[in-house]
Amino acid sequence: PPSYTFSLFLDYAKQFVPCVQHKAHAVADAVPIPEWKQFDDLEDEESYEQFRRRERRGVVACDYTEVYASMSGNSGRHVVEQRSVMVNWIIEHGHVTELQPETLFLGIGLMDHFLTRGYLQGSRNVQLLGIACITLATRIEENQPYNSIMQKSFMVGINLYSRSEVVAMEWLVQEVLDFQCFVTTVHNFLWFYLKAAKADDKVEDLAKHLALLTLLDHKHLSYWPSTVAASVVALACLATDKESSCHRVMETHSRTKDDDLPECLMSLEWLINYAS
Repeated sequence: PPSYTFSLFLDYAKQFVPCVQHKAHAVADAVPIPEWKQFDDLEDEESYEQFRRRERRGVVACDYTEVYASMSGNSGRHVVEQRSVMVNWIIEHGHVTELQPETLFLGIGLMDHFLTRGYLQGSRNVQLLGIACITLATRIEENQPYNSIMQKSFMVGINLYSRSEVVAMEWLVQEVLDFQCFVTTVHNFLWFYLKAAKADDKVEDLAKHLALLTLLDHKHLSYWPSTVAASVVALACLATDKESSCHRVMETHSRTKDDDLPECLMSLEWLINYAS
């Protein structure tokens, strides 16, 4: 007979509701700019290009919450509300357990990628999804002595989740994502743009703070992680009166004529309120 954890996994799999897939960006049709600004170091340029290609491989940059908001009934709206709850919970959990920033971005990225594929009805299942995504991200990014979940239980509000429930949901996350759990995030690109801007500590700290704030707003999902990262670094430069650094970031990022960096910058203007 199946174990208790595997029985839970089968139960979660039955509750999974596929979501309508969005059309991907027409990356192949993008017209490149003849001469764009490259990094001075060849290895940096190659690494950056690899990340740019990887973020577009089989991934759709879209605000999936629009699909859920348009669904009949309360299920879709509930998913959007619980997504916001779990982003806050993951950030708070990361501070308490002293997780690295890349772990937080990866955990939230896994949750968002899962929700582009579908959802599980009920607030407990969406909360459980968020927990499973951050525990997966922790084992991928953090240096742990054992490849296992160390906590016996997790608390979100008044809801308590057991380790067996979390493990079962981890299995479903991996199945739905076809085991593609190395998701490219905004954090992966921050280092490149900070280097392009020749940023000092003040700009770097502000850019990382603004990048974390973007996770709270689902509208950033409409843009590629590289575009969001370039936007927050550019905003940090502008907020610290380093306009020339801002131009260098934009020149480094914009490599196609139809780049949507200006639109992304406008959508993230609200971050300026937090620049101080």
